Amino acid sequence: MRRPATCACALVLATACASAGARGPGAQEYRFPRAFAASQVVAVNAGGERREFIASVRRSGAAHEVTLFDPVFAAPVLTARAEGRAVTEELLAPGPRAGDGVRLVKLLRDVFARRYAERGGEAEAGGWTGRVRLTGLAPEPGPCRFPAEIELAARGGAGSVRVRTLEAECE
Repeated sequence: MRRPATCACALVLATACASAGARGPGAQEYRFPRAFAASQVVAVNAGGERREFIASVRRSGAAHEVTLFDPVFAAPVLTARAEGRAVTEELLAPGPRAGDGVRLVKLLRDVFARRYAERGGEAEAGGWTGRVRLTGLAPEPGPCRFPAEIELAARGGAGSVRVRTLEAECE
């Protein structure tokens, strides 16, 4: 099933990684699906600069893969994959630094494994490095429950990321 969705694709680019959120009264738990493919638009604000990317993210159990594309030319700039302890990256264009893809896919793996406190179609998790807020969650039950948007804010104003997924498909 395809529908608008989102996931946290460019966490490493703004160093915004959140720890598990506390569940309060009336909150239920949200978790990302174990297997999905999603296309996103990612806006990164860090160091006084704003950059945009198109992203393709896949998760299948413990395997995670991400490819970032230049939004103008739709050319891939980096791809990274994590499965078990093995993490690889390939830099495909000037811009990304060695290690960016590795850090990105490790953070995505962490974010997708988290448990979020959910209320009224929104979910949140936070910790010592920042806060992750998911909005636009479809009501349960649903075959592919993804947030429509994710906002990430690093503590101390180090940067932020806003991710809007164009479509997602759960397997």
